[in-house]
Amino acid sequence: MYDFVFRNGFIMDGTGKGGYLGDLAVQNGKIADIGHVPLGSGREERIVDGEVVAPGFIDTHSHSDVFALTEPELLPKIMQGITTELLGQDGIGPAPLPEDSNLISSWRGYLAGLSGNPQLDWDWRSLEDYARHLEARPTGTNLCMLLPQGNVRMCVSGLEDRVATVNEMKQMVEEVDAGMLAGAFGVSLGMVYMPCIFSTHEEWVRIFARVASYGGFLVVHMRNASSLLLESLDELFRISDEANIPLHVSHFKAAGKSNWHKMTEALHLMEKRSSEGKDVSFDIYPYTAGSTMFTILLPPWSLEGGMSATLQRLKKIEIREAIMHEWESPQPPSMTSKGWDNHVFLNGWENIMISSVRSGNPTVVGRRMNEIAEERGVSTAQAAFDLMEEEQGDIGIIIFSMDEERVAEGIRHPLGMICTDGLLGGKPHPRVYGTFPRILGQFCRERGDLPLEIAVHKMTGKPATRLGLKDRGFLRPGMSADIVTFSSEDVKDMATFENPRQFPQGISHVMVNGVHSVDNGAFTGKLGGKVLRHK
Repeated sequence: MYDFVFRNGFIMDGTGKGGYLGDLAVQNGKIADIGHVPLGSGREERIVDGEVVAPGFIDTHSHSDVFALTEPELLPKIMQGITTELLGQDGIGPAPLPEDSNLISSWRGYLAGLSGNPQLDWDWRSLEDYARHLEARPTGTNLCMLLPQGNVRMCVSGLEDRVATVNEMKQMVEEVDAGMLAGAFGVSLGMVYMPCIFSTHEEWVRIFARVASYGGFLVVHMRNASSLLLESLDELFRISDEANIPLHVSHFKAAGKSNWHKMTEALHLMEKRSSEGKDVSFDIYPYTAGSTMFTILLPPWSLEGGMSATLQRLKKIEIREAIMHEWESPQPPSMTSKGWDNHVFLNGWENIMISSVRSGNPTVVGRRMNEIAEERGVSTAQAAFDLMEEEQGDIGIIIFSMDEERVAEGIRHPLGMICTDGLLGGKPHPRVYGTFPRILGQFCRERGDLPLEIAVHKMTGKPATRLGLKDRGFLRPGMSADIVTFSSEDVKDMATFENPRQFPQGISHVMVNGVHSVDNGAFTGKLGGKVLRHK
């Protein structure tokens, strides 16, 4: 007798092939059998009557790093069918950490707008220590780790804007060795985030070449996704070639109305590179707005030293005036000037929404910056500086900058896979709760951008192959029982920008390593997730 059987489902195995009606049996946390004809009985059974039975979805860009320790259920993810997440994104994360407690405090403040800052003792230092904290109890989803390049640099060179010494480079390589041996799947780089922005091309190449020697890959938030989109892609190709490392581009986009047309050419560059035999891929989310931390609005030079140094700097009127000048009358961005994406100039304050603040202040959360400024009777720039001071920089934002048809173009592209890139705090971007159902409902059923089996492949088998996961991502006997069932007719995202904390409809069952966590659309309280380490 099997532990569990799904009866009469439409089996879609994650390969991109069409499905078929059949049963699927689970035994000891593994898929035991799949068949067109009825399988033997199970201790538990669910008749799903034609619902799609698919591998659990894989979120290739997640920001659950801190909340996985404080809210291990990770309900926003598991309730939409996600069973595996990739942490440590954008070159900045909770591990590894330096020994300097003051530096850790500043770093924690810097990350707060991105990863949240719940009550938690950051009593780990290495990536191995952090992984053991995650392993202390089950989580809703499986967790994979990347090694953030910014953390590697911080551990050795602090948060200063300077070239690393020869000895520091040797120490960075040692940090890479430790992180990869701890099970990191690759390395992440955030070319707009401090201290990644202080690194040189040579530093990146040396670090990434070391990661490649362990079989890891490079995940990048590129330098500029707007006016310098094509140039930024060329830069990534050069880095990948020189380090001889596979390249994965995070949250692919063309931002700013004047740049929307560049999406087609950017995708063509990716295609060309793939046709030349280079290992390249990307992920994308199905929304026209992104989400990140407020400090991304500040020019890179103002961020040196971390959050405490930035807040001290912003007290000076001459610093504020210099920043306002860059917002209002910037020099054209160039690759030699760090290529800063000036979102205020590019998209306008009216397209920047506050998603979270340290205080939880309801008069600003969910509001556009121009509305906040008008209500306070000050200029928008002044309101921005005031918010930074009031919330000690712990602010998350949503930026509206993209075109839906160009987003759909990226979603359709064969090199792409799906991610949430969702920040879990405050009044979050709806992608935290709705990304995968939105693909299945809006982009498959309603718009017809993708056949259902191709969408499932982009969410399951394709990212599993990118990560090198040998035991999940497909429905095959012997694979880990990460399984989701959903109604292709009813699946739909319910989260909105106005009311984002809403679970989707149409996701019936979710199983993680054979543990039945979602049963008929309801959370069972059972957690089966674990840390997956790269071999």
